[in-house]
Amino acid sequence: MNLKVQIILLLTFGLATMSTAQENQYSFYKAQAQSDAKYEQSFVVVSAEDEKDYWEDQERYERDLKNQNSEAYNVYMNEKRSAYTKHAQLCKDLCTHSDYFYQQASFYFMYKDNENNSKEAFGSIVQVASPRIF
Repeated sequence: MNLKVQIILLLTFGLATMSTAQENQYSFYKAQAQSDAKYEQSFVVVSAEDEKDYWEDQERYERDLKNQNSEAYNVYMNEKRSAYTKHAQLCKDLCTHSDYFYQQASFYFMYKDNENNSKEAFGSIVQVASPRIF
């Protein structure tokens, strides 16, 4: 075999190996997001303080992930959005969740890749109930 063919084969093999490694890495973040969402959706509130602590830890985890690996963060957040969307479709009016949950859920629903979303901006959203006019 000549040198060019050997180099091309090595590069192809190397790229394939890197691609597989990245997929495996990202499959971890997909599974983690699904696991986290399932836990959050079935979370039984013991005390408001414990729940607040949980959500603060979750926000810290997501912020750290975003700072350390933005691609993994996007995979994680997209999977979180998907899990929350599925839960909302199944849950409808049958489930009751805490205010913390709904605040986080609204953030996940509004998440889009590669945008500078800020939880602080979403935290100031106020929902106002208005009567229906028929």
